[in-house]
Amino acid sequence: MKINVHLKGRFKEALKLPDPYALEIQDDANVRGLLDRLCQDTGCPEDTFFNKDLRLKPNVAVTKNGRFIIHLKWLDTLLETGDTVTIFTLHCGG
Repeated sequence: MKINVHLKGRFKEALKLPDPYALEIQDDANVRGLLDRLCQDTGCPEDTFFNKDLRLKPNVAVTKNGRFIIHLKWLDTLLETGDTVTIFTLHCGG
């Protein structure tokens, strides 16, 4: 199946992929598998997205079709044909 991936900020610079990046993935793929695949395809280190315990770093935000994965099934969120996944860094301030 095919999905579209948008990388923003430092992820766009680090992975050097077009925006959007059309990606063919297996039918039972989830967000964790997508992030692993992006690292494999681009040679970026695993710690780009994950802590040493393989949890998502706190400043990494991922949305599926505009919804934050924290409100879905986190890294186990299944992906479907035509989905748009956006990966970006959370920033805050005042």
